[in-house]
Parts: sequence; structure tokens; C-alpha cells
Amino acid sequence: MIAVAFTWVILLDPYSGTLNALLLRSGMIGTPIDFFGQRDVDISIFGLTFQFPVALTTVIAFEAWRYFPLSFLFILARMQALSTDVYEAAEIDGATPLQQFWYISLPQLVGILAVLFLLRFIWTFNKFDDIFLLTGGAAGTRTLTVDVYEQAFAVSNLGAGAAVAVVVFAVLLFFSLVFFKFSPQDDG
Repeated sequence: MIAVAFTWVILLDPYSGTLNALLLRSGMIGTPIDFFGQRDVDISIFGLTFQFPVALTTVIAFEAWRYFPLSFLFILARMQALSTDVYEAAEIDGATPLQQFWYISLPQLVGILAVLFLLRFIWTFNKFDDIFLLTGGAAGTRTLTVDVYEQAFAVSNLGAGAAVAVVVFAVLLFFSLVFFKFSPQDDG
């Protein structure tokens, strides 16, 4: 994890990073962007100006890049377990590929997608190492787990750190119970 985070920090460095060098040479930007240190940047589209969260978006892109293969393997395994007879019957009946996906594939994938959602929600809610290594919780990327670390170890306030950790546990427990209560049931 440390090597991957360090690689991303080097690639996106504002002074010697590869991405900034490419963007500067192509003329897409005038000054380097600090992807992990800049909270937001003003963007104007059609006369409307809004603030785009640079550091948060970069961390989200990192997380998506890092965990996409696991989700893809879960979905691929479920897709390979689907019977081809149903698709052949749907094709004979004149179903389009979009209809086959919407009415055959998607209902059978709902169970695995629900499990993936629960796992990713819990893992993301507890994410500490990626955020701490990339931004240190600065520039709008501070999460509860980073707050637990800073309260307990940086400020030496173990009580506040423990209290935040208990709140994180209670929120995840509540979400998991609600999820299991209302999640779709698999036929097997």
C-alpha cells in the first residue's frame, strides 16, 4: 500500500510529477495543480463558476482504481454462473441486448452488487491508510478514521479518539443491520 500511494504522490506531484508535466506541455493548464494538497479549484462553465474539489476527487479516483479489480472479479464470477439457456430463449423471443441485460442479467446480479456495496461501504468508511498516506487528511479529505488517529495519537487525547471510534462502530453496525433487513435475497 505504501509503494502504491508513494507512486501516485510522485506521479501527481505539482513540481516534478508526470501528469502535471504532460498537462503543462500540452497547454491544458497554465500552472501546476497540487492534486493532493489543493482543496478546490474554481471552474467556469457557461458563465457559471463553481468550486471543484481537487484533493477529494483525486483520492476518490485512487480508491476506484485500487478496488475496481476486486469488484470486477465478483461480478465476473456471478456472470459466468448465469445460464446461457435464458439468454438464448430471450434472443429467440426477440429481446434486444439492452432488454436482456435489464430483465435477465441485472436481476441476477442484484445480490452480488448488494454484497459489494456493503463491503465497499464498510471498507471505505474505515479507510485510513490510503487517505493518510496521500493527503494526511488535509485539503478536505479528513475522515472519521483519520480523526480517530489524530485525536488519539497526534493530540494524545485517547478518550476523544476512542469516542469517535465507538461512533464509527455504531454507525457501521446500524447501517449493516438496516442493510441486512432490506437487502434482496438470493434464490440459493
